Amino acid sequence: MIARVISGSIGLVLLSSAFRWILDPETAAAGLAMVLVDGPGDTTMGMNTQIGDFTAFFFTAGLMACIGTYRNQHIWLYTTLSLLGSAAIFRIYAGLVHGADFLIKAIAIEVIVSLFLCLSIYLMKKSKS
Repeated sequence: MIARVISGSIGLVLLSSAFRWILDPETAAAGLAMVLVDGPGDTTMGMNTQIGDFTAFFFTAGLMACIGTYRNQHIWLYTTLSLLGSAAIFRIYAGLVHGADFLIKAIAIEVIVSLFLCLSIYLMKKSKS
């Protein structure tokens, strides 16, 4: 039961982030320490990429966590774990290799949530055996 509460809560938070990107992308971007950008010339291609990619990221991660919760099957949680865990890794990479500022708050959240997902996966697997 606790595994489903953990993964379901994570899924709902991630889905709410996806809907923020749909409904108010400017505020959603600000929440990630960025602004919506224009593209080359007079286009809004950069903005399209931000909104599309970030909505897809949060929607997919949230949906997979919710499916895993609903079905009580840990296998669905690996997608969410992979997306959040790799986001933390590549944020660190961006700082080390490209000189980007380290967004410590986001990295910490991604690592902590990934650890909770690992706990949820463990508990779901344990309950099946």
